[in-house]
Amino acid sequence: MNKIFKISAALVAALSVAAFSGCEILEQFLGHTHDLQYVAEKDATCVADGNIAYYHCTVCGENFSDKAANNQLETVVVPALGHEMKYMPEKAPTCAEEGNIGYYVCSRCDGAFADSEGKTAVSSEDITLGKTAHTYSPDIWEYDSRIHWNQCSECGEHLNGAAHAYDENNQCTVCGYTLGEDDVIVGNKEDISSADLSIHFIELGNKYTGDCTLIKVGDTEVLIDAGSRQSSAPEIKDYIDEYCTDGVLEYVIVTHSDQDHIAGMVGTSSGGKYNGILYSYEIGTVIRFDRTNKEETTAAGNPTLYGRFLTAVDAAEAAGAAVYTGLQCYNNQGGAQRTYYLDEEQTVSMNILYNYYYEHDSSDENNYSVCMLLTQQLEGGEQNNYLFTGDLEAEGEEYLVEYNELPEVELFKAGHHGSPTSSNEVLLRIIKPKNIVVCCCCGSDEYTDNNANQFPSQAFINRAAQYTENIFCTTIVSDNEDGFESMNGDVVFYFNKSEGEEEGSLKLWCSNNTVKLKDTAWFAANRTWPGFAQAE
Repeated sequence: MNKIFKISAALVAALSVAAFSGCEILEQFLGHTHDLQYVAEKDATCVADGNIAYYHCTVCGENFSDKAANNQLETVVVPALGHEMKYMPEKAPTCAEEGNIGYYVCSRCDGAFADSEGKTAVSSEDITLGKTAHTYSPDIWEYDSRIHWNQCSECGEHLNGAAHAYDENNQCTVCGYTLGEDDVIVGNKEDISSADLSIHFIELGNKYTGDCTLIKVGDTEVLIDAGSRQSSAPEIKDYIDEYCTDGVLEYVIVTHSDQDHIAGMVGTSSGGKYNGILYSYEIGTVIRFDRTNKEETTAAGNPTLYGRFLTAVDAAEAAGAAVYTGLQCYNNQGGAQRTYYLDEEQTVSMNILYNYYYEHDSSDENNYSVCMLLTQQLEGGEQNNYLFTGDLEAEGEEYLVEYNELPEVELFKAGHHGSPTSSNEVLLRIIKPKNIVVCCCCGSDEYTDNNANQFPSQAFINRAAQYTENIFCTTIVSDNEDGFESMNGDVVFYFNKSEGEEEGSLKLWCSNNTVKLKDTAWFAANRTWPGFAQAE
């Protein structure tokens, strides 16, 4: 007992000595060693303390700045910073912009508060004042050749837009607009051969979707793609021969490597002789895609369709054709040109646009498409523009708008055959097409059984209808033995200035009929012409 008392007394005496730490005392009398754990630095916030980095002993509870426990810390706490408030004044809402009540916002934590002390937090819903109603007269209409609308007198927004409803006098019963020169004008086939410019969307003679477009300016011909199957080549060649009488295609553009764009370039063989387009004509210049995800050979070592296409390009080059990629053209590299003039007067130019995916990989083959803007200069400084984007998808269209100065266009070849994923609003609101041609077999289940997504898709219709009702399609599925028949058939837009005719009149001729897509029986059974945003 005396021994225990003596130790306890000594311990009490030691605790009264300031030079000894708690751990040193425990070490001396109890044999204690530190069990240190590292505590990482934590930043203080406006309302919560932080701490410096330190080592904490789990036995005695003391804190140290170093792992050796040589430097004990009195405190590790970094005090809360407190809010740094800025007052955001009240802003009255308009019909174009939301407003807000007066509130405070902390520059440190970005929190919003009703008071300067930061005691009452508020959400964006709490501080936002909704837009006011538009100011307009429902009886006063603005209009263009496509739609009419009420217009807000405060912000100018278009409201209650709708397509024109024509009476027997071609006058809209709602707004009074009369069908005029900006609307599609039906022409005659006999005038096409002598036209200053003609753009031909060729029906391909089968039930499959594919692109093939012939552009003719005087004696200069440009062919864009040649789908949809190798067996399409004779059909395409017969059509070309009607307008290309010298056996020369000055330019061939191959937008990307999908079958429905290159198959007719390759064609089929009979007796060892190829009848593909690249074998059938003298080719001046081939402009092809920069990238592809396709293989040249099969696993067995046989050439794929893409591999046979490369062979056809090589054959054209060996015969004297210059071969460039879209990027080479855009960069004016190695003899390629960004702009090619198609007539001696340099009034019609073919402009290769920049596509982000000329230089970057894409999981979607369609995004590699070579894109081209055809521009026709008119008297008085006016111009007609025609846009071709292959099968460019949404991502590619966004980049196309970002990197190129795109004008409003007279004619747009619908992206990717009128799919749900192309011809998006980001592009359409810039180009505002007056006429659209969809190269497809309407209602084909070639790619999907989902009726709404079959070409031309309902999503495409919903977007395009905001800009034009002049939408035309080449082919339609049928239950006949061929599985297809003509919708509009071969679709030709042409421009021909003649005496007594106002310059700038673009005309339409179709081999089957000139019925707009929305007025066809197929459309009535399978699609809906959309309404437009209504006023609040």
